[in-house]
Amino acid sequence: MKARGWLIYEEEHAKKNKAFIEWFLDEAKELDIELDFILQSRISFGIQNNELVILLDQESVDSPDFVIMRNIDPLFNEQLERMRIPCFNSHHVSVICNDKARTHQYLAGKGISMLDTYFMEADELLTGNLPLPMPFIIKTRTGRGGGDVFMVENIEQLEAVHAQLSARSIILQPLAGSPGKDLRVYILGSEVVWAVLRSNKNSFKANYTLGGQASVYSLNETELIVVNKIIEQFDFGLVGIDFLFDEDGRLLFNEIEDVVGCRTLCVTSDINIVKRYLEFILQKLGLGGEPT
Repeated sequence: MKARGWLIYEEEHAKKNKAFIEWFLDEAKELDIELDFILQSRISFGIQNNELVILLDQESVDSPDFVIMRNIDPLFNEQLERMRIPCFNSHHVSVICNDKARTHQYLAGKGISMLDTYFMEADELLTGNLPLPMPFIIKTRTGRGGGDVFMVENIEQLEAVHAQLSARSIILQPLAGSPGKDLRVYILGSEVVWAVLRSNKNSFKANYTLGGQASVYSLNETELIVVNKIIEQFDFGLVGIDFLFDEDGRLLFNEIEDVVGCRTLCVTSDINIVKRYLEFILQKLGLGGEPT
């Protein structure tokens, strides 16, 4: 049976990821998968005649066998799953991992080292009730790709961040032991696919898209134990787990990227991550053998 799937993006990120989308469509053809690229804006969903429904361009549509969700919309992920349409990544992954506060809260107490992390509203920043001294890092709970991350060293910077993030939900953290350096570990299902060290001499943000450098990183046994502790808490499709480093070079959990970018994986390896992801999905649907 030929599998039918949807690859969903929102418009802004679709424009930035044209090559990645074409890669998905090309590999799907090779695997005899009928994969349609669909903008989220074409989809309406809710309840019609007392039943859950998904409309495409305001019309009823046959349900796909699976959805690869490259947009962040946990409610839509849940709608799909309630209609028994497998979604990669799942609603559980989406709702936890796209919220930095929820992610830290969920993983706390599970033997995973992380920075002290405080959950606040940006409008509380000037009340004088700050849970840690400057300098510290402020992140919005839902920021992606290094966006909405600020280092605050004095009251003037605090006031500027407050003005910029007014009414946003945020987290506060102390600086890590090695600013400007982090580690991304690519995960497919329960498998560690690749690890990339990202560094930036000119910023405390190490993101590759913000000018950082990327190089292959070999995880040692202790680090693999930490990574696997996180994997055990989720049923992942394809994600990136990001770590910082403490003063002694040990891993500190940072965040999980649900809609993970694969640029650093592609520039540091020849892994065909899209083919492997599609093969993984077929295997999960019971339509293929073990992924290669």
